[in-house]
Amino acid sequence: MTKVKRDQVQFVLMQLLFGLCAIAFSCVIVSPGLSVKILSLASGVALTVFVLDIKKFKTHDAFWLCLVLFTIGVCDLIWYKLYKFDNSPAINSYRAYLEVGKICLYGAFSICVFASKRSLKVGSNKLHVLLAIALQVMIFIYSGYQHFFLDTQRVTLSLAGGADATGAAYTIVFISFYTILVAQHSSSKWKELLILGHFFLTFLILIATETRAAILAYPIIFFGLLVIKLYKEKHVPWKGVGVFLLALLAGAFMMKDSLIQRYHELNSDIIAYDNANSVTSVGARFAMWETGLAAAKENYLWQSTDKRNEIITAVVNKDESLQGALLFMRGHLHNEIVETLSLKGPSGLLLYILFVVTLAWYALRKLNSVILAAFLVSLIMFGISGVMFYSKTTPIAWMLTLIMSIVFLEQNRHKDIVR
Repeated sequence: MTKVKRDQVQFVLMQLLFGLCAIAFSCVIVSPGLSVKILSLASGVALTVFVLDIKKFKTHDAFWLCLVLFTIGVCDLIWYKLYKFDNSPAINSYRAYLEVGKICLYGAFSICVFASKRSLKVGSNKLHVLLAIALQVMIFIYSGYQHFFLDTQRVTLSLAGGADATGAAYTIVFISFYTILVAQHSSSKWKELLILGHFFLTFLILIATETRAAILAYPIIFFGLLVIKLYKEKHVPWKGVGVFLLALLAGAFMMKDSLIQRYHELNSDIIAYDNANSVTSVGARFAMWETGLAAAKENYLWQSTDKRNEIITAVVNKDESLQGALLFMRGHLHNEIVETLSLKGPSGLLLYILFVVTLAWYALRKLNSVILAAFLVSLIMFGISGVMFYSKTTPIAWMLTLIMSIVFLEQNRHKDIVR
């Protein structure tokens, strides 16, 4: 194959890769499962591009991030093969790691190719704008339909029966950071007001999901972005701060009933836990963290979910106040670090830390993007009461957000715009 033909083939394949990733991203609101299937096809295209140019392969800025994602994916698949058996009471746990393992591999190959081939222009800014608008319209219509017409207690989008409202809230936040990233590169003089308006609407929807982690984390991270903007521009954007506070207060007032209810539930759960009752939403999390750490004490390499659950059951038998841990132990332990230590041991925790470090380094030192770093902060904060590397609904949402954000930033890398 001549060099010209090879370059033409690579260009076509790169356009196809971007198209598949964009389609997968556009489906994540209505069908996360379909998004996974489309991303698997995209990773096949990415692998083809990689193989065609493997002789000229050189390390690039995203190399270490891709290597960590690849290693996490491989380890998850090996762990699945080693410990999964068909009649396990915790079979869903094994399948969840099979799914996230594949997603990490898909993401590793796709990011690797996009980062190494940024000279091949893929995905114009207009396409990213259209994609961001389409995603936001779908979120607003879908959540509005569920909240006002179906009178759903908590907005779940298409995740009902799976990750439910919590997964929906995480997905909404991830997509929000992609939208803010794209809007920040706009040349419109109204972009700051558009971003603040977007924050207001997104915050309302998050309140409608009644997901405490997202309701607390999202405005904190957004305010952090405002502070960084203040530091970079050396003046206080009073209009922005004023609109932010107004939007926050208006959103809280409009959804005050839901917020008050969630506050009372939180307070009630904490009081119950103090009275040795962990069979509540918050109490169960505290119990899972305590028993999960107990199960991790002698887990120096890896162990099965069933073995972990045996240890947790033994701990609960000794201390009945921790019975809440039994409610969810067949799934995950609602904390990224506790879940990782209890199953993958120190090696799993090291990989998670390396993922955080490599993504932070790539976002801040190479792409100079505080918004991508804010996205990473959301992953970390959500990992306090949930898990980001588990199953497919949440991982496919953040992985596609990461892929599309990297594509956008790589294509705008040399433009003098605050990111």
